Amino acid sequence: MDLIVSGNPFARSRDDAPARWLLDILWLVLASGEDTNGEYSVIEQFMPVGSGPPSHIHPFEDEAFYVLSGEMTAIIGGQKAVLGPGSLGHLPRNVMHEFKVTGTEVCHCLNYYTPAGFEQAILGCSRPAERRELPPPGLDAPDSTQVVRFFNNYWVASANLPWAKQKWSRG
Repeated sequence: MDLIVSGNPFARSRDDAPARWLLDILWLVLASGEDTNGEYSVIEQFMPVGSGPPSHIHPFEDEAFYVLSGEMTAIIGGQKAVLGPGSLGHLPRNVMHEFKVTGTEVCHCLNYYTPAGFEQAILGCSRPAERRELPPPGLDAPDSTQVVRFFNNYWVASANLPWAKQKWSRG
């Protein structure tokens, strides 16, 4: 019997992961589809208090996030959840969700996506981080080209887009 290997073995730390700025967030791409043969991706995030995306869906991938420090309040499929250190949130594809960083400190979490691909939206719509720290507040205006592109592509869609509403209503 032949052994089937998914992707190639690799190791990466936050110090050598691609670092990006988008939506006042520092994104560190720890594992991409290229690394995992398309099976999953992992992104480490640092998000300031008050930050968070508007209501949206991921039409083609499941998402899970694990809070390492700080706190976020999420609305997942219409239900509210407050997630602090040690909390895990699971978001199946096509479930409308949003979150805001609440509490008093930066929220640090790991996001896992399966299959991989969402990380390409981050890499394609964001800007390289000048430093491995939070971007300057308000760097990306909500109507900027990169933010509009980020919330209207194959991997993520704003919940107020007609096609996203249709997908979500079908569940």
